Amino acid sequence: MADPILRWAGGKRQIIDDIVTRLPPERDYNDYYEPFFGGGAVFFELEPDNGYINDINETLMNFYELFKDNIDHIIRENKKIDDDLNRYNTLDEKKEFYYTRRREFNELQNGCCEDELREAVLFLFLNRTCFNGLYRTNEKGDFNVPMKKKVIMTESIEDNLKKGHKVLQSAKIHSRDFKYIRDEVQGGDLVFLDPPYINNSDARYFDQYSPGGFDRDQQVKLRDIALELHHRGAYVMITNSAQAEDLYRSDDNFMEHFRIKPVEAARSINSDSSQRSQIGTTDIIVTNSPQFWEQRNFDDYR
Repeated sequence: MADPILRWAGGKRQIIDDIVTRLPPERDYNDYYEPFFGGGAVFFELEPDNGYINDINETLMNFYELFKDNIDHIIRENKKIDDDLNRYNTLDEKKEFYYTRRREFNELQNGCCEDELREAVLFLFLNRTCFNGLYRTNEKGDFNVPMKKKVIMTESIEDNLKKGHKVLQSAKIHSRDFKYIRDEVQGGDLVFLDPPYINNSDARYFDQYSPGGFDRDQQVKLRDIALELHHRGAYVMITNSAQAEDLYRSDDNFMEHFRIKPVEAARSINSDSSQRSQIGTTDIIVTNSPQFWEQRNFDDYR
């Protein structure tokens, strides 16, 4: 079992037990698909030998691909950046250092300098040092999340990075629209779907699916594909906000084959603790799994 190697808004660590105990043991499914990967908490928990991971965020998936093949370099360069950052004493100086690295990252993103490995190094640095693990860009596509006060040092997460790296070795990594699963998933495969939440006040809203967002029509398409995959014989799970429940219950055919389980997950997105609110306090898990799976011991899913 490994933890995610990146912090990511809308991550599933808080409800991982609720999720995993409603999934089949690895011996009971064939390939594993996660088309809205993000931080990949479920993937790293399951450690599948036959995983297909995907996210429409091409920069994110490029990072995982490069991290998979260049872990030593990425860790070594991040330690060098930490050493440079620690030479500054004041928060203002550290912030200026952060914003300089952020500008460099955006220049690489904009094609001013073609160095994907340097981009991956900076991606990990920014993820460790930005506010709440948000990945947010402006209209020009520039990453614009500010620095947080307490920086996570590379050395403190090195062991987990190495564990995550090991899990990634057998994964097939892609960056496509989620609808590709309709053409690839077969009977006996396991599909975990964690789309941007239907409630725009949730933290997942800040992890925009695409420039046009992920609207209700996309949510309906996802529901319909899930039902199609069920009839094909795949195991399917969807996580969403409680506000999405009506969307699933409005389709009687869908509800003949899927169950909905409410779960609690408190999330926050405001850097000012006095303004911080618990949003997405209630999530839902939508699954076609047999109900008896929930009676089994959590260790059976390791």
